[in-house]
Amino acid sequence: MFQRLGRVAVLGAALIMTLSVGTTSAHGGREVGEYSFTVGFLDEPVYSGQESGLDLRILRGEEPVEGLEETLEAEVIFNDQHLDLPLSPAFEDPGAYRSVFFPTAAGPYTFRIFGTIEGTEIDESFTSGVDDFNEVQDVTGGQFPVVLPAAGDTARDATAGAEAAGTATLALVIGGAGLL
Repeated sequence: MFQRLGRVAVLGAALIMTLSVGTTSAHGGREVGEYSFTVGFLDEPVYSGQESGLDLRILRGEEPVEGLEETLEAEVIFNDQHLDLPLSPAFEDPGAYRSVFFPTAAGPYTFRIFGTIEGTEIDESFTSGVDDFNEVQDVTGGQFPVVLPAAGDTARDATAGAEAAGTATLALVIGGAGLL
């Protein structure tokens, strides 16, 4: 009896884990004229400083729309900063396009898709946290066993150290000149 209960508990836990994993890879989408857009990050959840990028899929009805890397452009926006994203067709996945980048700050990102599809003008924006896909998360939340400093902190510390070393060198040169 207890063995059977144990198996049921294990199967129930496995089912819950499977369902919860599926919800973490959400993408946003909407109809744009006769086209269905699905947009999100390549891997979700996304952590700052780690490789990710744009995952874009476009269908007309049930059919994937191919060749759009020639007529569509994309950019990613964080606050007031913009980065152009070259679209590449996904290998063996018709109607899917990718563009890799490394988000370096946590928070909401917007993907803007613009250009033409079969002569139809397109200019659509999809924002993480609003349009059903996850925002970029701070990488320190998932680090174990040691939490490393953020890349921006390390760069800032390195710059401060280089400036301090330059000041020390200048002081040595001036001090050495005073001895002559």
